[in-house]
Amino acid sequence: MRYSISLLALMSFVFYGCEREINLEHLRPDPKLVLNCLALQGDTLSVELSRTWFYTEDIPDVYVSGADVELYVNDVFRERLTETKNEGGYPVDETIRYKSFSYLPATGDRIRIVASKEGFKTAEAVTEIPRPCAVSDCRLIQETVRDTSVWNETIIYVSQTNKMQFTLRDEPGEENYYLLYIRQGNVYGGDEDTTYRWSSFFPDYGSEPLFAVQSSAFDQILGYDGVGGYNGLAFSDELFAGKSYQFNIPWNKSYSYTENVVNHPYRYRCYVYSISRSYYNYMKSLNDLYESGFTGDLAEIGFAEPIRIYSNVEGGTGILGGGYLYSQEFEGE
Repeated sequence: MRYSISLLALMSFVFYGCEREINLEHLRPDPKLVLNCLALQGDTLSVELSRTWFYTEDIPDVYVSGADVELYVNDVFRERLTETKNEGGYPVDETIRYKSFSYLPATGDRIRIVASKEGFKTAEAVTEIPRPCAVSDCRLIQETVRDTSVWNETIIYVSQTNKMQFTLRDEPGEENYYLLYIRQGNVYGGDEDTTYRWSSFFPDYGSEPLFAVQSSAFDQILGYDGVGGYNGLAFSDELFAGKSYQFNIPWNKSYSYTENVVNHPYRYRCYVYSISRSYYNYMKSLNDLYESGFTGDLAEIGFAEPIRIYSNVEGGTGILGGGYLYSQEFEGE
């Protein structure tokens, strides 16, 4: 897992006593369209369209309205997508999306999206919808201990060991790509509140042999000692091609509550995606960025080669990927 450390102290002697104002406006590039879409089998096709921005812009409005977004399926024009805007919600989301209300992606479909807007180069990308992933025996295994002796008789201390377990069967004779993502839900209101808010957290992905990484001695000294996976982990079938593989992802949870308050146990959702190669390359580059240890921190301040985020969008940037989602929700003890 990557832990934030400050490298300023290590490098400050290099810059001590040096101060100079530099105007970088002459380096401002022409803005590009940013096209982001994960086309899920059987789900509404939704394309997020924004633009790149320069660092000197103060809280810029990056979403692009009034664009022409065309959808092609298996090289045949299908439709122009309809512009929509999300308003409200928590957190506030004013993202502009372009949606299809007649097409649902299906296995094997080849999707091409072309976005154009005056003042920008035309951006387009292609992907395919993969076959469904074969997940079985998905379950949450919990051991819960409740203790009142730590505080007093009115406060209950809960200690849990958890494990998400499931089996993934890989299709033989082809390269396949997947994404695993586990989220937790919690009720934040009072006794009458039954609404769960879902968030990312840090299961111990690194204890699963498939995700185990070899950290350098220097990384371990500085605290880079595992796998984060805060926004999910992308992986291929390289180590279990054509076979079934059982995943075991553990984590611990501790919390307390008073006995006169209704306790809503945590809920958990397990998401397993089969994904296109393009989306795998994109998510893998994000994983590499966040799991890159000391070298990643050096890259962030310009002392190492930066990790480049993969994009399959021509004329712009972003990602168009295809996927199939398996999900299951569990209520804890």
